[in-house]
Amino acid sequence: MVLFMDKDVKFEKILVPMDGSKFARKALFHAIKLAKRFGSKIHVVIVVDPEEFSPGMLLGLLQKDKLLEESIAKFMATVKTQARREVLADVAVCKSKGVDARYEILSGKSVEMILKYTKGKKIDLIVIGSQGLRGLNKLKVLGSVSRKVSELAPCAVMIVH
Repeated sequence: MVLFMDKDVKFEKILVPMDGSKFARKALFHAIKLAKRFGSKIHVVIVVDPEEFSPGMLLGLLQKDKLLEESIAKFMATVKTQARREVLADVAVCKSKGVDARYEILSGKSVEMILKYTKGKKIDLIVIGSQGLRGLNKLKVLGSVSRKVSELAPCAVMIVH
């Protein structure tokens, strides 16, 4: 990776959205290299969006109407627990490389939540995988999260293949 940067460019906060894909993993390792170079802090996020799960997964969980909300709440709690395990492992990788990192698990639409987090935390750079593991959306190449984030982000975006 070769970067030609203005001497005034500084990335204090780097956001890495994770989704369990090999591209997200590569993005994390690129972010770690950049963080070491610039003394940056890495923000690792996972976005949980109940609408991205296939209907079959949800139908298997649904019980009678009065228990619908409880069933969905249990399912989301399980998903968030797994997401927390994954993101803690990612933060541990950062720390093992000498890079300060924090994490957050967000709920909602991936692009919307990534952009909201970016603005709220004043992120300087987003390092994101080019493809992910997002349900039916993985079939929509033109509607990819990384493309939308790169078009709408208020900061620099690095897409890792």
